[in-house]
Amino acid sequence: MEIYPGAYRIQSLFGDRNLFQYLLVGENVVLVDTGIATTPEAVIFPYLNSLGLAPARLTLAITTHSDVDHQGGNHAIKRLSPGTWLACGEADRALVEDPRTLYDVRYNFMRVEHGVGFEEDPPADAGKARKMDLTFSGGETIRLRDDWALEVLHVPGHSHGHLALYDRKHRAAFVGDAIHGRGCPKAEGGLSIPVTYYYVDIYLSTLRYFESLDLEVLHSGHWPTMRGEEIRDFIAESRQTVELFDRVILGSLAKVHSGLTMRELIDAVSSAVGEWPRDTWELAMFSVRGHMNRLEEQGKVRPVAGAKPGKWQLA
Repeated sequence: MEIYPGAYRIQSLFGDRNLFQYLLVGENVVLVDTGIATTPEAVIFPYLNSLGLAPARLTLAITTHSDVDHQGGNHAIKRLSPGTWLACGEADRALVEDPRTLYDVRYNFMRVEHGVGFEEDPPADAGKARKMDLTFSGGETIRLRDDWALEVLHVPGHSHGHLALYDRKHRAAFVGDAIHGRGCPKAEGGLSIPVTYYYVDIYLSTLRYFESLDLEVLHSGHWPTMRGEEIRDFIAESRQTVELFDRVILGSLAKVHSGLTMRELIDAVSSAVGEWPRDTWELAMFSVRGHMNRLEEQGKVRPVAGAKPGKWQLA
């Protein structure tokens, strides 16, 4: 659907969640995210065709961050349109270029110590390894035409190299998964999975950064389009969720002096939120681990020496 002149949202499903890509059409044509491995052939290029655009018109495909459902289509984009340049955030490059690295470094780094993670091998949705043609670090400008450009923002928290694109002309931002609220929604309503930010202080800084922008409309990878006060409420809800995690984690540890495991902390936080489907709770491992790292740095918790699986207790 056209969201404003020259800008389009491409919609499909990933499980029970909406999966959005965005197409900005000027003299140059820019795609924001490539979906899973089958998304380009099944959804993206048919949508271009409906606009009268051949695959070769696609100038640049930007992966906002290192996740299967945002990078899995990169190989297919390049196969179907070899002249399209692929890009991502510099700090996410290794993970975006290789699904094996994505799984080993991002999804399964807690498997040995804490027994939480994804399946060992990348599924078909993750696509094939594909090198990036260029990377961004924030501060760059992408020309769509002489009177229209996109500003590249570096907005980490969910991943180190997470990017967003700011269209100052239309006061619009395309933010991928940079802001989480209380969790990622189902297409039909309600929450599908937990929040999955990881770098807590940086995530809070990202929220403040979005608050500083002259922003009228927010487009994301899975959440409904938000405008005006809805954006401010979404950012406030995201900050409140961070605060809730800290309170629940510290309160739970205060009740069990011998310490709690990652799974026990995940259960405590998930129960407190009360809106995530039970079979998705493990995905809160990213945020919980991020909070534990931060609380350790603040001197409020400490790991229990020799505990297997790992545990934390109040310092």
